[in-house]
Formats: sequence, structure tokens, C-alpha cells
Amino acid sequence: NFARPAELTLAPVALRGIAERAADEIRGDVTARGGEVRVTGDFGVVQGDEVLLRQAFSNLCRNAVEACVEAKVPPRVTIHGATDVAQRTQVMTVTDNGPGVNASVTARMFRPFFTTKKTGTGLGLALVQKIIVTHNGRVTAANAEDGGARIIVTLPLPA
Repeated sequence: NFARPAELTLAPVALRGIAERAADEIRGDVTARGGEVRVTGDFGVVQGDEVLLRQAFSNLCRNAVEACVEAKVPPRVTIHGATDVAQRTQVMTVTDNGPGVNASVTARMFRPFFTTKKTGTGLGLALVQKIIVTHNGRVTAANAEDGGARIIVTLPLPA
């Protein structure tokens, strides 16, 4: 999947639905570990491939939970949406309360086969980036103000 060029099936995609579904996929695991998952903010509609966008946000949410589990903290995962009508962009931020992103890793974390996990393949975040870039978007990583990681996905909104 990673090596093949992505063939997009473009249609209007409601991003709140993408966020809610990604949250629902991890909610049982997070709740069992004493944590919480929230979807907040404003979400628009983009021209995109719903299956691929679901996969990207599912990967981001799963990574967030795994980071919290590894840090031995009850996971708190938030998917926040913000639309910028003037710039015609949608920003979706996945934030967790795990250990955050090590500065030495940030530049490499979206490369194929790079992983800091004992059992990881190094393809999850690389695939996320490929999907988002294929949608003319961008993805960046930073540390959240109150600890944990913050992955920021920016997608173009239709004119």
C-alpha cells in the first residue's frame, strides 16, 4: 500500500464523521484504561477519499493510545477541528497526554520504517503523511503545551 501510488476516490467527506469514527475505534480501549476520548471544535467538508482519511486518523489515534500506554498513564486523546474560512483550510489536531515527541525524532518520524517502538513497523505515520499529502495537505508534529504529543493535519477546503 505504501509503495503504490494512491488512487483517490474523491467525494465530499464530512471531517466530523472521520474524527468521530476514529474516536469510536479507540474509545473502548481508552475507557478500559481509565482514560477519555473527545472530539471538539468545528469540522468542514473536504473533497477526499473517505477510506484513506479514516485510515490516517485511525493510525493517529492508535499511536496516541499506544504512547500513553507506554508511558503508563490513562490515555486522554482529543481530536480538535478548526476551520479557517479565509485560508480555506481545515486543521485537525490529535493530542494525547503521553510522553510527547522527542526533538531528535520529529524530523524523521514520518519516514518509512522509522520507529521508536519495540514492535513497530515504522509505516503508520509514513502512511498518514502519504495520505494527507495526496490530499494536498500537510502533517506536522509538536509537543502539546501541557505535555504529550500534538499531531496537526491541515487539509484544503473546497472553494
